Amino acid sequence: MRRAMIALMGTAAGTVLLVGAKAGFSSPTDRPLDPQAVGATGPVPSASGGPPSAVTMPPGNGAAPTTTTATTTAAAPPAGGGGTKTTSTPKPTTAAPKPPRTTMKDGTFGGNSVYVEYGSVELSIVVSGGKITDIKVLDSPSNHSRSVQINNNALPKLKSQALSKQSADIDTVSGATYTSSGYKLSLQSAIDRAFQA
Repeated sequence: MRRAMIALMGTAAGTVLLVGAKAGFSSPTDRPLDPQAVGATGPVPSASGGPPSAVTMPPGNGAAPTTTTATTTAAAPPAGGGGTKTTSTPKPTTAAPKPPRTTMKDGTFGGNSVYVEYGSVELSIVVSGGKITDIKVLDSPSNHSRSVQINNNALPKLKSQALSKQSADIDTVSGATYTSSGYKLSLQSAIDRAFQA
């Protein structure tokens, strides 16, 4: 009688689970079984202190329930003993930045072509012994006779000041504002190149 009752309860539980699975309920492994419905006492605690083992439903013939035990294994250390090895990556070496020059390098250095109101001004400088020894005018406003007349007066004065001061920090020549401005800018770019070379 007891066996028949367990078999009947097992069949009923199986039918409920099958209908539940069709209806979209969670599977039996997602929720615990009713211990009274299957004649079991619930999850069996694990002897290793891990998670309890799951109890499976008894077969329909009334045999004793079977259990499965979940076990966890720790990862074994790599062969050869010891733990993990750490390797250091060499840091890239960077050379210290080159200190800025304190004197100009000897040679000829061209300045930028600077556009001013009536044309462009472009110079080159000659450096010898770390000093500007000559300034050559490569281009200056010359489209009008008045521009040529102004530049013939202004350019020698600008050159004299630049050679005297050894810099582009020179005074504007009266009546040649545009040429003076272009001269200073082109001269400064040539001096910068001499220091960076």
